Amino acid sequence: MPLKISWTRKAMEAPEAARQGLRERLERLHEYFPEIKPEMRIGITRSCDGLAFMATDGTVKLMVDMHRSRGNSWKFPTYWTLGHELMHLAQFNSKGIPSGERACDVYALARLPPKLIDEPPTYLIVPPGIRKRWHENGRYAKLAHDLAIEAIIKRRAGMRRYASWWDDEFEKRA
Repeated sequence: MPLKISWTRKAMEAPEAARQGLRERLERLHEYFPEIKPEMRIGITRSCDGLAFMATDGTVKLMVDMHRSRGNSWKFPTYWTLGHELMHLAQFNSKGIPSGERACDVYALARLPPKLIDEPPTYLIVPPGIRKRWHENGRYAKLAHDLAIEAIIKRRAGMRRYASWWDDEFEKRA
C-alpha cells in the first residue's frame, strides 16, 4: 500500500522535486515495516537527523533533516536514518518489538537489507575505525545485519542483553 504523506508548512517550502526524492526513499523502505500505518506527516528539522512521533489517536509525524547543500542540490537523510525512525513507528504499533534506541537499532538492522544500511548504527557500539570505513565494501553492513538477526533469535530464546551481545560480537567479527 503506498504511503499517504502530508507535509508540514516548513516541508512545503522545499521544492516538489526534493519532497519527491524523500517520498521515494520512504516508499522504498516502507515494505520493511508492515506494522506502520501508511498515513504520515513529514516535517523538516535541522536539530537532529530524525524524530518519530505517534499521538494517542494514532497519527504519525516523522521529522527529518533534509536541506539544501552546496551546489543547490538537496541532502536527504540516509536510508539508515529513515529506517531507524520507521522502526520507532513499528515499535509504537507492535507488542513484540521492545522499546528503546538500542533495540530500535538491532531490529532495524535485522529488517533492512545490507544495501540499505548506508551508515553504521547510531546507538550500538561500532569501533571508531570501522565507523570511518563503513562504506568500503558493504562487509560491515552485512555483518551488522546478520548479527542483528542472531541477536533477535537469542532474545526470543530468553537472552535479555541481546544488544550488548551484538556489540561484543560485532567487535570480535569485524
